[in-house]
Amino acid sequence: MRKECFVVDENVKVAADTYKMILKGKVGDDIRAGQFVNVGIEGLYLRRPISVAGWNRDSLTLYYKTVGKGTALMAGMGCGEVVELLLPLGNGFSRELAGDKQVILIGGGVGVPPMMCLAEEFLKDGKNPVVILGFNSKDQVFGEDGFQELESVYGRKIDLRVATMDGSYGVHGTVLDALKEEEKDSGYLFACGPKPMLKALGDLPAKGQFSLEARMACGFGACMGCTCETKTGSKRICKDGPVLLKEEIKW
Repeated sequence: MRKECFVVDENVKVAADTYKMILKGKVGDDIRAGQFVNVGIEGLYLRRPISVAGWNRDSLTLYYKTVGKGTALMAGMGCGEVVELLLPLGNGFSRELAGDKQVILIGGGVGVPPMMCLAEEFLKDGKNPVVILGFNSKDQVFGEDGFQELESVYGRKIDLRVATMDGSYGVHGTVLDALKEEEKDSGYLFACGPKPMLKALGDLPAKGQFSLEARMACGFGACMGCTCETKTGSKRICKDGPVLLKEEIKW
């Protein structure tokens, strides 16, 4: 973990209450899909944990939803403003555990961004992932263009599916409705999103890894505020997670 200052290069609204922020600065090469950064916001004591959607050595891409004072202040940041980050935080996904199974990446709402960089890593590995995005309605949908750009860059196909609860776009229903029957059993799941979505996916036979959401204070394991009980003992979501094996999660 390190502290770095970044400059806002882009901060635009991409869906209902959802923004895309591109930051320029010293990223390095030690970030992995599933990790997050803690964003310092002037005037607020606690930083805001935001999942990483993409990066290179001098640029970092974040997506966030305005749900409170901190993220509302982020939405008001203009180009050229300086932002202090703690990064990289959390453990990230372990791609090798999928073996030769079909990899299925599932993101619900603000759980979509970690799937973007994970999809890129699998494309680099020579795999063609299935990617399923879940939202409540069409006005909340974002991220399709990011996955399509990855297809163009790497010349490989992503099986991209979108589901909306109200049926206003894509598959009518949940992310489970967008899964094929054989994928529920023989695929390997990587998922991030709201707890009800993860719990429903947890009932499927397929193995996988889930990124959990939790209210965090420090973001690096010191305060113990995001500790949860698993089948293998107590774990801190910010430090031991946010990615846990599907099989060890207690619902």
